Amino acid sequence: QQSSSTAGAPSASPATFAEQHARITQYLALKPQEGPALSRTTKFEALVEIIPALKTMLDSSSALRDVLKDPQAFEAVVKAATNGGRGLDEVVMNYSAEFRAAGARAKEDLELVQRARDELALFNAGMHGGTYTPNATLGLPVESTAEEDEAYLVSLDRGGENEETPMVMDLYFSAHAKRSDVMMPFAFMLVGSMLAATGMKLTQFALTYGVCVVLLSVAYRHARMQWSYWKNRRDVGTQSAMFVQALLVVCAMQFFIVYMPLWWTSELLITFITGTAFIITPYLFYKTYATGPGFCPTAASDFDSWSQTMERVSQTMGGRNVAENASRMMAQNRYCKTCHAARPLRSKHCPLCNRCVHKLDHHCPISMCCIGAKNQRFFLSAISSMFIGQLGFLHFSYKYIHMLVDMHGARTRHAGLVNTLASLGRAVNDAPWASWLWFLQMFCTLYCFIILARMYLGVASNLTVNEMINTAKYEYLKTAGDDGQPRYRNIFDAGARINCLHFWRDVDHRRDWDGFYAAAKVGQADLPIAPKYSYSWFHATASKTMRNIFCIHRDVRAVPAPPSGHGHAHGTAQHMSGSHGHEHSHGGAPCDAAHAV
Repeated sequence: QQSSSTAGAPSASPATFAEQHARITQYLALKPQEGPALSRTTKFEALVEIIPALKTMLDSSSALRDVLKDPQAFEAVVKAATNGGRGLDEVVMNYSAEFRAAGARAKEDLELVQRARDELALFNAGMHGGTYTPNATLGLPVESTAEEDEAYLVSLDRGGENEETPMVMDLYFSAHAKRSDVMMPFAFMLVGSMLAATGMKLTQFALTYGVCVVLLSVAYRHARMQWSYWKNRRDVGTQSAMFVQALLVVCAMQFFIVYMPLWWTSELLITFITGTAFIITPYLFYKTYATGPGFCPTAASDFDSWSQTMERVSQTMGGRNVAENASRMMAQNRYCKTCHAARPLRSKHCPLCNRCVHKLDHHCPISMCCIGAKNQRFFLSAISSMFIGQLGFLHFSYKYIHMLVDMHGARTRHAGLVNTLASLGRAVNDAPWASWLWFLQMFCTLYCFIILARMYLGVASNLTVNEMINTAKYEYLKTAGDDGQPRYRNIFDAGARINCLHFWRDVDHRRDWDGFYAAAKVGQADLPIAPKYSYSWFHATASKTMRNIFCIHRDVRAVPAPPSGHGHAHGTAQHMSGSHGHEHSHGGAPCDAAHAV
């Protein structure tokens, strides 16, 4: 907050969105860790506007402007500007040939650079509560110690290396550590398929595959210990997604190589449907990831998209001006303090993607991305296709194991349960990999069915998974009951038929939910609200017992328990209303009280 006031930010509330956006951009240029990352050009332009000496330096010397033509020099200048000016003069001298050949003019330019460096350092000191002495030098290099001299002599004996030469394997793991989450699940599955292709029996297969799994696990653990694995890494579910994709690959190989040649003539339709499902499922998952959920514009986005979202949301606040609407957006949690942008209705901030998502459903570890308004159709199609492929795979796996059981049963003279179990044991011994995939897919198919049922129920009732879980937090999912207590009522529920049609026609992605909600409150909605036989109508007319049995959302009267910690946001309020206080919240609700947090 101190840095923004030092930068000359107006104390009054911003009168326009342009002023508000400029203030946020300047704040993010000084504190990049407090919000979305600005582009290098935008960050530098904001720093030039904030710091007069930096602007004077560039306006007065063509040699200094020449430095910014080099991309590496530009990046170095931006880094120096955001680091209190340290190294700014060295960057100019190293990257500008015109500056080095300027002669007497170079002295004046160097004074401009030092003046800009001093002002940047003054900003840096104010931001961190420190002190700074203008024109202070960094001092002479510190004399090396005896231990450092000895280490240097030892390094000469090693050919100039201060450390022992790393092993080739260590270099390989360091280079490919970030890819280990992708490669290892496929390695586990493909090794099993290759071992099964050799015709190993159960005992030999289990021992060999167990040794391979241990070796791969050790390699995976070694890769996760590399610094390159954790650098700039966010937990987005890569391991889970790659396990699902690897399982799809090996099951497809088992189906096309083993099962399809046996039954494609006798069960042509089922074979065709299962094979088609295995082919299109990876493509639909790719479309889910590549399309993206539909992120809301942030302060780092272009001004037009950011201001359009801000204006659309602020118009529903009912304030008299921009400042009053901004204050109401803060109070109603309609402004994201991380993205520094408006939060449209039905959107939510995803901490893993670190972005607000239009009509957020959930963050899916299987697809490695959020599921929102843009990619929800592709995700539901992918899950449906995968479920069909799993059912077909279970069907042919059962027929294959049953064929082996019958084959072994015919060799014995005894009948009954003992013979059946013995034949089953011999079948598993002959086909351990097929038996393992069959067993594994039973649980995966059940899990996929649960996801699929939840998604289809949500589509029919126009509810996202986030809204099912957090029903009590959203006012548009509540209405006053006869007893004065809030009851569930979804104002966006237009009936199962219309909800499904709009979902598959991609109307939800283009709909302005804020405008629809405002129109619905005054009875001017263009769609029916909670019509007969809809999910909302059922909960308004059914008995309490029936409502409790057929309920896919949480009770609207349930107050969510606050988390053990506090959600903090520093310095956001000043962009919205000109205040320089400490903003924080409790359980998602804004709080302006001045108490210890």
